Amino acid sequence: MTLSPHGLAAATVFLALGVAELFVFMRAVYPVLSLRHETAKVTYSHGRSPAFITNIIRVQSLVGLPLLGYLAGVQLFSPGAH
Repeated sequence: MTLSPHGLAAATVFLALGVAELFVFMRAVYPVLSLRHETAKVTYSHGRSPAFITNIIRVQSLVGLPLLGYLAGVQLFSPGAH
């Protein structure tokens, strides 16, 4: 498999979607998650760290989505793929 312009374009679009997803997560979800974790630490029922969940979201948004976009772009837009 070689680098194709269609795959790179789709990867760029999916990277933009991933950055938007990460922005929404960090502005809307992470503060609530962090507050709940800090409150639960008092009763020793805190569970997973918000940093662990944030790292999973970062990898998914910044690596997983562009890779998926590249593969989808290559499959959908390359000649002879159908």
